[in-house]
Amino acid sequence: MKDFSTTIKILTEHVTPFERLRASTLLKFFQEISIAHTESLGMTKDKTLDRGLLWVVGKQEIDITRMPRYDETVEVSTFPSKTMFTVFPRMCFIHDLKGNLLVSCSAMWALIDKKTRKIIEPDKKGIYIPDLSYGREQFFPLSIVPKSLDKRTEIEAKFSECDLNGHLNNTSYLDIAEDLIPVSYLKNHELKKIKLDYKKEVPLGEKLPLDYGNESDTYYFKSAAFLIELGF
Repeated sequence: MKDFSTTIKILTEHVTPFERLRASTLLKFFQEISIAHTESLGMTKDKTLDRGLLWVVGKQEIDITRMPRYDETVEVSTFPSKTMFTVFPRMCFIHDLKGNLLVSCSAMWALIDKKTRKIIEPDKKGIYIPDLSYGREQFFPLSIVPKSLDKRTEIEAKFSECDLNGHLNNTSYLDIAEDLIPVSYLKNHELKKIKLDYKKEVPLGEKLPLDYGNESDTYYFKSAAFLIELGF
């Protein structure tokens, strides 16, 4: 069976000043196709959002052969693996139109109660996502161990960066992180690895400190809400 997929043309709004797909946009592509596929499998808005259940991502790990470029058309695809109690593992990919694998992503999704903000047990809510891996192996996101955090700043969950869940959207974390890396470095180095570990949400208007630093070509970011590792 063919995986759930769509083609996307990379537009000016999707890329960095260096014509490469922006990391935060990459996450948005994976987030949107994951939600679209989940709904196509029968877990539609009336079974989740309308009942006060919110989809959230717990961890993600992304391997990049190369980032898509401006004006390139790519195929974005996804499949879910076997649900593990409260966790919904899912793989996402980007291929060029010749079939070359550009990006692969492993993500751990869950559902939380909108009022209590606690993870729910899907079986008790009638939520079911089939295993469509068909024996394909899924790599699972590994833990992040920050090695150098010699700088500190403060971040805020601004209105423009918050989503319908009422918190700082996870894709915005990468914009925050990349803004703290020297532009000269970003110009001459391409992302090869992204690891994200979401600890807690950052509600609209909340501020919190962020420690960061780098060791060689790996940058680390640590806050009470998330850990990020960016490898170049």
